[in-house]
Amino acid sequence: MSEVSARSQPIRIENVSKSYGTFLALENVNIDIGSGEFLTLLGPSGSGKTTLLMVLAGFTRASSGRVLVGGDDMTRVPPHKRDFGMVFQNYALFPHMTVFGNVAYPLRLRGLSKPEITTRVERALNLVQLGNLAKRGIEELSGGQKQRIALARAIVFEPRVLLMDEPLSALDKNLREQMQIEIRALHENLGITTVYVTHDQREALTMSDRVVVIDAGRISQIDTPRAIYERPANAFVADFIGESSLLPVQAMNGGFTFAGELLKTDHAPQNGCFLVVRPEKMEFYEPGMEAEHNLFRGTLKNVVYQGETLLAQIALADGRTVSLRRSTRRETMARIPAQGAEMTVALHRDDTVIVPERGA
Repeated sequence: MSEVSARSQPIRIENVSKSYGTFLALENVNIDIGSGEFLTLLGPSGSGKTTLLMVLAGFTRASSGRVLVGGDDMTRVPPHKRDFGMVFQNYALFPHMTVFGNVAYPLRLRGLSKPEITTRVERALNLVQLGNLAKRGIEELSGGQKQRIALARAIVFEPRVLLMDEPLSALDKNLREQMQIEIRALHENLGITTVYVTHDQREALTMSDRVVVIDAGRISQIDTPRAIYERPANAFVADFIGESSLLPVQAMNGGFTFAGELLKTDHAPQNGCFLVVRPEKMEFYEPGMEAEHNLFRGTLKNVVYQGETLLAQIALADGRTVSLRRSTRRETMARIPAQGAEMTVALHRDDTVIVPERGA
């Protein structure tokens, strides 16, 4: 275990609420974050995720509740004494300093010697693969390089916790995806407890050990990326994470029906209201599927070609639409009927997930 990971600390967020007048931005939030864990706060704009990060960082004081780091109550500790690294959305680099000067800044504040500063800065820059740019000016850097420098500055003093506020949102798609992989690899190397904020669902699923889905200041679900996607806790999570159709179901005889048909499923809460239909889970109907699949009959409404995949939209008898997504292989293209043709698709019982309403 590295020296940095040895300093990494668990975090406990206890009953944290934050209000601005009559507006409740956070409501009774409770989260335990393991030492060395990469946890992502995910939610739409205005959900409270950044407010919660600012409470963790100490820039915002909670109206009630407390934050513990390694067992120490940090609730009233000022930001500069928390020993946290912070990466901001807009980089927050000093334009009048070189790359070296920016990364060295936290070490100079801590009074380290010049040889120690040089050693640590070189190590941090090498970790973010920019060891050859120490003398470069900030304005000479690309967006991706600036983000790496901001990350190097946040880890150079070996913080107890690393906080990241939508650090990749300003980057283009390809660079953003590359940086996701690099940040995750760096986390695995250093083992710093990391709390990451994003509104990008794919980013959260790609990078995280666990994801916290926040809706209107409240936690909707905390789980692994796979569990969040495959077994959403309610309709909000199912709708927000990935692509899905939510079909209303009726409770009947201990199970649930859609369009009068009893659904085969092992994933249904007692208060279920919606069937979650994800396009990639849908299959072309084959004879014999009836035993383990739920069938949906309708008319092919539209086919959307999207390069590596195509999306077939099927209009059901009640006017609702479900979709099937497949790769654009030759076999798939040959199976798509003409627009307006009748079509049957199937959903395996293991992929048939029923969820309660939003907030339930």
